[in-house]
Amino acid sequence: MQALAEVLLGRGWQLSGSDLLADAAGYLRDRGVRLYSHHAAENLPAYTALVVASDAVGRDNPELRRAAQLGIPTRSYFQVVGELMSAAEGLAVAGTHGKSTTTAMAAHLLCEAGHDPTVLCGATPLGEHSGGRAGRSELVLAEACEYRANFLNLRPRNAVILGIEPDHFDCYNTQSELENAFARFAATVPAGGLILARHDCPATGRVTAGVPCRVETFGTDQGADWSARNLVSRQGKYSFEICRFGRHACDVSLRVPGRHNVLNALAAAALVWHGGVASERIARSLGRFRGLRRRFETLGTWRGVLLIDDYAHHPTEVTAALQTVRQMAPGRRLWCVFQPHQASRTERLLDELAAALHNADKVLVAEIFRAREEPHHSGEVTAADLAARSRLGGTDVANVHDDDEIVRYLQTHLETGDVLITMGAGDIRKISQRLIDHLHQNRAAG
Repeated sequence: MQALAEVLLGRGWQLSGSDLLADAAGYLRDRGVRLYSHHAAENLPAYTALVVASDAVGRDNPELRRAAQLGIPTRSYFQVVGELMSAAEGLAVAGTHGKSTTTAMAAHLLCEAGHDPTVLCGATPLGEHSGGRAGRSELVLAEACEYRANFLNLRPRNAVILGIEPDHFDCYNTQSELENAFARFAATVPAGGLILARHDCPATGRVTAGVPCRVETFGTDQGADWSARNLVSRQGKYSFEICRFGRHACDVSLRVPGRHNVLNALAAAALVWHGGVASERIARSLGRFRGLRRRFETLGTWRGVLLIDDYAHHPTEVTAALQTVRQMAPGRRLWCVFQPHQASRTERLLDELAAALHNADKVLVAEIFRAREEPHHSGEVTAADLAARSRLGGTDVANVHDDDEIVRYLQTHLETGDVLITMGAGDIRKISQRLIDHLHQNRAAG
C-alpha cells in the first residue's frame, strides 16, 4: 500500500489513509498525506473519489462501510494495480518465493538503464522509503501475488513465474487449486508476450504448458534457456556466468548473499533483457543492487553478536536463509528466533518448519503472528507445538515464546561471536531492535 501511495502521489493524486502502524509510513506526512493510526468512519472525507483497501482490512471496516453509505467506489490494491497496468506495458513477477527481490532487481536494472518504469514492489529497497516509484515511461512493473488469486487482476505483457509451492492454505486447499490459479495467471499473458518460467519446478512447467505466449526457462542447470553457470561463492555472495541458449551473455557478481538470489537475479536479467537492456549493463547494475529491507538485512551488532533480519516464513525460505548464514559466517554459533506466520500455515507445514529450523544451533519460537486470522481458539496449533516438534528432530529449542522472555533469554545466553537471525513475515524484527535499543540506553546511562 505504501508503494501504491508513492505511485499515486507521483501521478498527482491527493491521498489520505489509515493504518494501525501508520508511523511506519510517517514520511508520507511530509508529502502532504493525512495519516491516521486508527480506523474510523470520520477518517473518510465525503469528497473522496476512490477508496483502496488491502487484503488485511476486513469488509466490516468502518471506513469501507462509510464509503458504501456515501456511494464512493472501492477497489482492492490489486484492482488498482491492474488498472495502472491496463493502459501500459505490464511486467509482472509471480511465484511463491523471491517476488519482492526479483521485482526490485528488475526495477533497479531498468532505472539504471534509463527506462524510467513505474514500480509496485511489496518490499522496500535499502535506502528508499517504499517499493513504489512513479515513472514516466509506458512500463509498469509489479509484484504479482497469488493470495486470493489477486494476480488475475493484472494483464502483463511479460511475466516471471519463480516457482510454485503450497503456502496460502487459507485460500488454496490443494496443490491442484493452487496450480489452477497460476495457470489462469499464465493464460493472461498475450500471444505476443513472454513467460519466464523456473526450469526445475515441475508445477511451473505444468501451468505454462499450452499457453498462447512464448515461454523461456531459467535455472542453474544447463537445460534451461537462461542458465547461471560456474557459480562461485565468497562468504555467501555469488559470482556466476549468465548464458542464453548456451551462449555467454555476461558475468555477474552479486552484493546480496544467498544461492537463492542467483535465480532471482537470473530471472530479473532475462526480464529486462527482453525489454532492451544490454547484457553489459545488466552485469554492472546487478553488481550494484544493495538488497531490500527485511530480506537478509544486516541490522548491526550487539555485544559482538551479528544481528540479521529476514522475512522467511515458509520452510523453503527458512532453509535458504539459515544456509546463507552458514556460508557468510562459517564456524559461528547460529541462533534463530522464528515467528510463525498464521496458524493455518503453521499447522499444515509443521513438520517441514521443524526440519528447516534444524539448520540453526539454537532456536526460539515466538508466538504465531495471526495475520488475517481470528484470535486463537482451543485446540489450534501454537508456537509451543512447533517448538516441541523441532525438539523431536534433535533441534535445541528453548521453552520460551513470549517476546519479553525471549529478549531476556537472549541477553543472558548470547555470546560474542554468535550470529542471531530473526525470521518471519510479522513483526519479529522488534526482538533485535530491542536488543540494540537496550544497548544504546545502557551506553547513554553510562
